[in-house]
Amino acid sequence: MRSRNKEHTTIIKRSSRKGHEAFHGGAWKVAFADFTLAMMALFMVLWIMGAVTEEERKEIVSNLNGDSIFEGNSLSPITQEEAGGRVAVVNGIKTREDKTPTETKDGQNAVLQQVKHSPSLEDVNARSNREIEDLARIIMKITSTYDAQSNLQLEIVPQGLRILITDDQKREMFQRSSAILTPFFKRLLGEFAPALSTIDNKIIITGHTDATHFRDQDLYNNWNLSGERAMQARRVLTKNGLDPNQILQVSGMADQMLLDPQHPLSSANRRIEIMVLTHSASESLYQFFGQHGEKVLKPLADKLSKN
Repeated sequence: MRSRNKEHTTIIKRSSRKGHEAFHGGAWKVAFADFTLAMMALFMVLWIMGAVTEEERKEIVSNLNGDSIFEGNSLSPITQEEAGGRVAVVNGIKTREDKTPTETKDGQNAVLQQVKHSPSLEDVNARSNREIEDLARIIMKITSTYDAQSNLQLEIVPQGLRILITDDQKREMFQRSSAILTPFFKRLLGEFAPALSTIDNKIIITGHTDATHFRDQDLYNNWNLSGERAMQARRVLTKNGLDPNQILQVSGMADQMLLDPQHPLSSANRRIEIMVLTHSASESLYQFFGQHGEKVLKPLADKLSKN
């Protein structure tokens, strides 16, 4: 009863509504993230420039510019670590470098002396070019003996000597749609083998076909045919004295590189190409494929992690 008689005072608070400001999105976060990423990229560039040597920077720039593997670029001396020490690779010569400072210095001196007395890259390339020119003369002489000038094309390119052996209207190199060499071209390739053995340059053998297609492309096609023809040429060459280790690559290109594109069924497109590589061209291939599992150019990440 006392609570009912007691007077109550009710207080009502009215708040005035104010206009809200415009909604703020997350655009500033995106801008800040872009700025942070740009600063991190700048830091990485500066760190890489300070971590690698001048020769390694030139190597990186060369790779980024997409230099061709057949430009004849010489390899820069690089090092590869192994258990217990490092191996210095200079002009293809390996020497052991132990971790002892005195022995390391002696090893470096030995390498420098060996490089000093070894022929320069210019001398090696000049001798290789002379040998390739002499080989071209020998091949031409053999071709003249067999009266097969219409079946042979020779071309000296920066990568080496390009030998094209083609069909013509009188002679077929292979039986139609097969990889069986005709007797004439088997004898001709057999005569080329001793000539190719006179130099130690690496060789690439490539088979080519015309644009005639088989009915069942899944069962057998020009890729199969060109590859088998290149392998047959390799068998004839090695059987007649060519060192198998001298052959670096055997491949088939089907009808992708027509010699006479205006006449895709022409006999000139059915050919075997023998590419005698210069030493620079073969070394450039090793940069990408490696030699016996050993990469000539080490990945950049490995170099930076060791620095």
